Amino acid sequence: MQENPNFTHVWDRFPHDRVINLQGGTRSGKSFSIIDFIINFCHKYPNAKMEIDIVRDTFTALKATAWKDFEGRLKAFGLYNPDYHNMTDHTYLLFGNVVSYYGADNGEKIHGRARDVLWVNEAQQFPEETVDQLFPRTRHRIICDFNPALGDEHWLDKYLEQYPPCITTYRDNPHLTPAQVADIEDRKDNRYWWAVYGSGQRAKTEGAIFERVEVGEFDTSLPFIFGQDYGFSNDPSTLVRVAVDKDSKRIYLEELLYEAGMTTDQLASVNKHHAGTSGLIVADCAEPRLINELKRNHGLNMKEAVKGAGSVREGIALMQNYTIIVTAASTNLRKELSKYRWHDKRSETPIDEWNHGIDAARYAVTHLLIKKSGQYFFG
Repeated sequence: MQENPNFTHVWDRFPHDRVINLQGGTRSGKSFSIIDFIINFCHKYPNAKMEIDIVRDTFTALKATAWKDFEGRLKAFGLYNPDYHNMTDHTYLLFGNVVSYYGADNGEKIHGRARDVLWVNEAQQFPEETVDQLFPRTRHRIICDFNPALGDEHWLDKYLEQYPPCITTYRDNPHLTPAQVADIEDRKDNRYWWAVYGSGQRAKTEGAIFERVEVGEFDTSLPFIFGQDYGFSNDPSTLVRVAVDKDSKRIYLEELLYEAGMTTDQLASVNKHHAGTSGLIVADCAEPRLINELKRNHGLNMKEAVKGAGSVREGIALMQNYTIIVTAASTNLRKELSKYRWHDKRSETPIDEWNHGIDAARYAVTHLLIKKSGQYFFG
């Protein structure tokens, strides 16, 4: 059998990992590699009476894709026997092991059955509530294949963090025709499509305000200040450490606080812990009384942020001129940076949500990049 990196990854990780993830672009050979693995595995352990389930979001889609490929692969290897194929129950007896195939639209099978091994085909299309039924009913191993059109957050994220995926593209598939390769590469000008389906990489959905965002370490060699935004019952109060490297065109961000319901004393305690009494905190000027209390009663170095007509647009424009480096631990801020969208791109009006940490960062960035005359510069 022709192996590609997907097959090798599944074979190597199967003895060790609860979940094996295959992330790839279009035509990267993920499905065929899993099929080859299942056939090999059943051949290696004949009559083990293993129960292996293949599931996709709908049975119609499954029959036309994963099961069609599975049956075709068996026939290509001379292994298909119609006597072993129960077309009513949708099962196939493979070397004394039972392979079942069904759609997630079959509630009875999703909620009622258990298995040893589960293959979740095109996992990005499954709702989390379905996965919450499938995974606990799987005794041993789960294999997920998906293309990374996952949006800004997905139930797969927690499994990808624990079980890093094998990432492949069409270049890893030697069985494509020149016409298929040309058809894929003709789409290079479609940036989002090419990133996800051509390169197999997760990409920001179109319309994100901040496109140049990377996860990395905070550069502590740079001078830094802090930005703060205030919420209370529903919205969080935030504190973000900010540094700007004008030479390398990088903004460094670290989330230090992201919590609703904070009292003034609690805010003072958190601010003092991170900034001391000398570190500058540029805060939301809509709360002048709170800022004054933090200064007067708690000795904090507080300054009101510059606001006014156009200040949000100009602050965003300043930040867009830089690559944003956000620390891995800044989970809420990272989520905001991926979700922050334009309400009206033409008027450059952002949606007023997913911005509590971003607003805090913007206050500090604007302070660091504004001339005393009040004119912004982009150098």
